[in-house]
Amino acid sequence: MENTDPLKQLYKSLSGKGFLPLEPTDPYYVPILETTPEKDPILALWQRIDLAESESINLLTGFRGNGKSTELRRLKKKLEDDGCEVFLVNMLDYLLMTKPLELSDFILSLMAALAAAVENSSNNDLKTLSQSYWDRLKEFLQSEVEIDRLKLGLKGSGSAIDLGMKLKTDPNFKSLIQKHLQGHLTRLVQDAREFIDELVNTIRDFTDDRDKKVVLLVDSLEQLRGSGEDAEKIHASVVELFSGQAANLQFPKLHIVFTIPPYLTALSHNLGRSLGGHPVTQWPNIHVRNKDGEEDQTGLKVMTSVIDKRMATWRDHIPEEIMKHLAMSSGGDLRDFFRLVRECVLSLRTARSINPEAQLDDDIIKRVIQQLLNELLPIADEDAEWLARIHATKQEALRSDKDLPSLARFLDSNLIMNYLNGEPWYDIHPLLVEEIKQRSETAVTRE
Repeated sequence: MENTDPLKQLYKSLSGKGFLPLEPTDPYYVPILETTPEKDPILALWQRIDLAESESINLLTGFRGNGKSTELRRLKKKLEDDGCEVFLVNMLDYLLMTKPLELSDFILSLMAALAAAVENSSNNDLKTLSQSYWDRLKEFLQSEVEIDRLKLGLKGSGSAIDLGMKLKTDPNFKSLIQKHLQGHLTRLVQDAREFIDELVNTIRDFTDDRDKKVVLLVDSLEQLRGSGEDAEKIHASVVELFSGQAANLQFPKLHIVFTIPPYLTALSHNLGRSLGGHPVTQWPNIHVRNKDGEEDQTGLKVMTSVIDKRMATWRDHIPEEIMKHLAMSSGGDLRDFFRLVRECVLSLRTARSINPEAQLDDDIIKRVIQQLLNELLPIADEDAEWLARIHATKQEALRSDKDLPSLARFLDSNLIMNYLNGEPWYDIHPLLVEEIKQRSETAVTRE
């Protein structure tokens, strides 16, 4: 039976499948920056790949949940429309995002993800090639590296995909791979390059196009994040991978776009130079506020349009001014915005179960926003002082390189946000503004 509960419909459209990455042809899709080509990071990425002659590496950064995965799908379609062969892989399925990385397990996970994408191809030659690579890799691991089948822990004949999944789900196995592959990294990278070289040549032979570009879009690496005592180790491992091991991430004949965590650009300066020379491309939060804190009506219209696509009649239940207030409170972060709207819907639906005429009131809005604010607190005095400087200057406001790990923590936990208005700038999460202001005033009073 068709659902006739509009609040339930809206709630479902903002959660679960409703928050999965969208194809550009999806009815939920809303253009964000593509209507202003000079500001569109995706168009810039397309231009770089289109102009590159042989191979290239590009880096795309942005906060978790701000729409990068959807925009990568727009890039994929644009590249495919130009005749490129494009593989899009989600590294969430192949990497343990909360443990330190090494080149060994990253290359294995990346090749497992690519092998899975190739398996979905309709080209049987590509599938055969993928299986051949896995057979060589398995022989390499079991004979030369001496990781036996029991330690590999693969069922039956196994596959590269099985290996990737085990690397994601089993921290002990991940450590085992890192330990046993020490001293074998050159061979591991060379085998991966040979696989990709054969992959590109097979695609070009199949299409009878010797200049056909093959592109690998590597999504979700921005979710590599540190927590607790392991935070600095994880951050350092990501820096080492993309900076210290940059040469081993380049594959002849292949164009790659890696998503990277926002903190990486702070911890490793001039990163693009190490990886092919292209500057890091930033996908910002939706521009709902100006540097002075005033509302940006264009950005707010984008945010409300996102809700329009999901349920055109939402204004019958949530006044537009309240929806804009929620958008401002999210700082233009789609994930937080959806969470705020969902909680309002839940509260309103609960209230209407008692009184069918109930409407959203100030108490509900304050409670919903406070729930999100509570997740950003508490803040240490030293952090509050630094966040106040960021809010005042709209820059990272670093006093010393020793502060870089703390800046990474701010970026990782969404305490500060990135915007793009002519040039990139930063600000603290809008829900922290009053807290930081009060803390600053208290500090002045104490002095």
